[in-house]
Amino acid sequence: MLSMSNMEKIKKYSNKSILGIFAHPDDETSGAGCTISKYAELGADVSVITATRGELGTLGTGNLTISREELPSVREDEFKRVMSIYGANPPIFLDYKDQEVNLHRTEDIADKILLFMKDLMPDVIITFGPQGISKHSDHIAIHKAALHAFSLYKELELKNPSLLYVAIPKEVAAEFELKLSGPETEPNIFVPANDHIDLKIKALRTYKSQEDAQEFAAWLESIDEYYESFKLIHPKLHQPITFDDLLSKT
Repeated sequence: MLSMSNMEKIKKYSNKSILGIFAHPDDETSGAGCTISKYAELGADVSVITATRGELGTLGTGNLTISREELPSVREDEFKRVMSIYGANPPIFLDYKDQEVNLHRTEDIADKILLFMKDLMPDVIITFGPQGISKHSDHIAIHKAALHAFSLYKELELKNPSLLYVAIPKEVAAEFELKLSGPETEPNIFVPANDHIDLKIKALRTYKSQEDAQEFAAWLESIDEYYESFKLIHPKLHQPITFDDLLSKT
């Protein structure tokens, strides 16, 4: 049974919309799975756009073996199940090919994203920063397109939207041997995630096709405390802010 405080929060966030914009199924979970599940639970309307179906990813883990031809539909199905686990909306696919997003004009990708922004009217957009965390070409391309779409969306003045990049502290980047710099190592929004880490692990385990998802799940199972972190790009703030405060300001 929900406590009165949680009922009040659900009422508070029921008119809020959060949109994630990523490159492959499982990017949303690695970067923001706890945040997605937490705010979906608290009543926000949460959607995720993915540029591709990750058809060049790994072909199964454990006893699961998938053909290259089967992989796109497998990853699509995994993504749909994950969004259901989170209580979020069904995933949105832009239908680009894995490792080919950067072959398309940034403006054209942005125009596609903007159509969904106009429909969903997000208060908060979460995407990759300039280096895409892993420096994957698809991540960088979707960063550029999402940033351009955000600028166009902001000009429409439908909302007063906020833009967040997935960001991790420098010491965490070093632990995962990620050679990052700039805003992706300068988080200023931290989301306590211990209450939702089990859902994130379940989601990662749902991506049975992907080795890196299983490795990340195993790492999460080994730690005692966890939070997700982001860099608030717009609006500019001079001090850290909580995600709750961010939603209340939009």
